[in-house]
Amino acid sequence: MTQHLFLSLGGNLGNTREIFEGAYPHIEKKIGKIAVYSSIYQTEAWGPIPQADFLNQVLLVSTSLKPEACLTELLEIERQFGRERKERWGPRTLDLDILFYGDVIIAAPDLSIPHPRIAERKFILTPLAEIAPLFEDPTSRKSMTALLAACADESQVNRSV
Repeated sequence: MTQHLFLSLGGNLGNTREIFEGAYPHIEKKIGKIAVYSSIYQTEAWGPIPQADFLNQVLLVSTSLKPEACLTELLEIERQFGRERKERWGPRTLDLDILFYGDVIIAAPDLSIPHPRIAERKFILTPLAEIAPLFEDPTSRKSMTALLAACADESQVNRSV
């Protein structure tokens, strides 16, 4: 059975645009067909570590993989693009996160779907609202547009040129 999977891409080390473009074929080969690409946004870094701004994007992917298999493949794609997990919220070449997997809700030690901090992060909600404004979070039953409007995050999120 095919599911709609929303993925976020982020990075702030190296040429992030080239890394994203290089990751797309890997995502299509390992996860599934990319149906929709959001714009790429330049965003302030999140968290306590001072660092360069990030580029962020959200993709809508059609997949037949189960969520756990998606996570395994995404971690491998990150590794192929030089991702090193040294410190939480630290700089990275490529960060791939599962935001939503249809209406599925998973609360496991190594996998939480929907991503637990979507409603707190404008850098995720802005591209989500761009490509799926009426999609509803299965936990809150609020649309991406409504979540973005209610988001208290005041960080700058600007469409990248």
